[in-house]
Amino acid sequence: MRFLFLLLVSFSLSFSNDELININFKDLSIMELIKITSEKTNKNILVTNNIKGKVDFISNGPINKENLLDILRFSLEDNGYRIISSNGILRIVKGNSQNTISPKIEKRNSKNKKIKSKASSSSSQVLPENITEVVFLTNIESKSLQKILNMIISQRDYSRSKKPSIAIDELSNSIILDGKKDEVLNLKNIITKLDIIKSQVFVKANIVEIDDNLLENIGLKFGILGGKVHSGGLSTFSSSLNGGNAISIDTGSIGLQIPNVLSSLALGASLNLLNKTYALDVISQPSILCLNNKESSIYVGETVSIQTASTTTDGGTTKNSFKREDIGLTLKVKPRITTNNKVVLEISTILEGIKNTNTSSLNPDTSKKEVITTAIVNNGESVILGGLIENKNEKTIEKIPYASDVPLIGELFKNRIYDYRNKNLVVIVTPYIIPKDKDLTYVRNELSKLKNLEDKFLEEVLINLRAKKEVKNNLEAENKNLNNRQKHEARLKHYFGI
Repeated sequence: MRFLFLLLVSFSLSFSNDELININFKDLSIMELIKITSEKTNKNILVTNNIKGKVDFISNGPINKENLLDILRFSLEDNGYRIISSNGILRIVKGNSQNTISPKIEKRNSKNKKIKSKASSSSSQVLPENITEVVFLTNIESKSLQKILNMIISQRDYSRSKKPSIAIDELSNSIILDGKKDEVLNLKNIITKLDIIKSQVFVKANIVEIDDNLLENIGLKFGILGGKVHSGGLSTFSSSLNGGNAISIDTGSIGLQIPNVLSSLALGASLNLLNKTYALDVISQPSILCLNNKESSIYVGETVSIQTASTTTDGGTTKNSFKREDIGLTLKVKPRITTNNKVVLEISTILEGIKNTNTSSLNPDTSKKEVITTAIVNNGESVILGGLIENKNEKTIEKIPYASDVPLIGELFKNRIYDYRNKNLVVIVTPYIIPKDKDLTYVRNELSKLKNLEDKFLEEVLINLRAKKEVKNNLEAENKNLNNRQKHEARLKHYFGI
């Protein structure tokens, strides 16, 4: 059908300062209608698809030019499209033709209006009013929130009304809600409760090697119960070092709300003491900032070259092949803050190593030890993981080629290396809950204060321990003198009857 288009526009001002236009058209393409609407309403309209279809509009009186947008919406709905609004820009997207996002055209602008779309069905339907809302998120990802909302919608009964639709824009981290007004407002209320600032946990780890023999010697030296090196042994050493109520430290300056500050100080002081006396070697002290209920990981290790093959050519040249392997400790932590301000820690530690890294050894044996645990601790309380013990008993022979193979004198060209090591690895994990109104800098400053208190705590503990040991030695000396005197008196009585 030949395109016919008649557009009569006249502008006038009503008492309400509304701008009116006279408009009639026949066989007008929807794309042309979009252009006219954008021009007359001064709206920015984004079209990403070539929308087909034609529209007739017959009016016997002027209409408000803003009603052009309603005409466009109705025409788009009949063709399977709808309009959404975001930041002042209208965007035409595919949607159910039954969805509407605007109220009806006001009847006061025309006594008789008719909109006809040739792509629509012959029957018309009066639908409930729908609205579209764009919600910009600040603390939660739109993709994860979309899954939650879709799950909520799927569990509700919408037998008498159409389900609301949800779309997301990952670039702006926003979520678009379309549906009946009460449903959209209900979903917005849910979003408000979910889009909150996430709690964070600062996890500090101490990865140390401890010599169990030196630990026992230090315990004997200071009169502290030592024990073998494991999680319980180090904890016992720390508890013994605490000394009960004998230590008085002002902990009021620490703002991390740690319930058992003295226990935390005792453990830190124990590590300092063992480190100063060479019974403990600090391998690494990594720290990581974790989101509540999100897993984070720390890797501490190195990359070594491993010989995998050795070939000798006809000319006597030896060619060795190597590969690079990562060995070390992997620590995975998933903290979850409870309602009573405790922390549930899901911890996994994996220790991987190579038993012999000498380049003369082909395809050396590897070792792997793994500890998985879940613990509930107070804020600032430590979890001590033991059991990562690596016993090494290696013998490596270095030799000069050919000369070392000569009978009798070949032993002179060989060097035997014996390596006996008992590696006791202990991982200490301590969570600190970050207050929602504070940042990471605040936590680091508070931990610096805690470290100063640990040094002061250790100083006072050692003074008390030395004083106790001196008292003990004096008592032992007095008992010894008393025993000697009693023995002397007994001998005098025996021989002389005195």
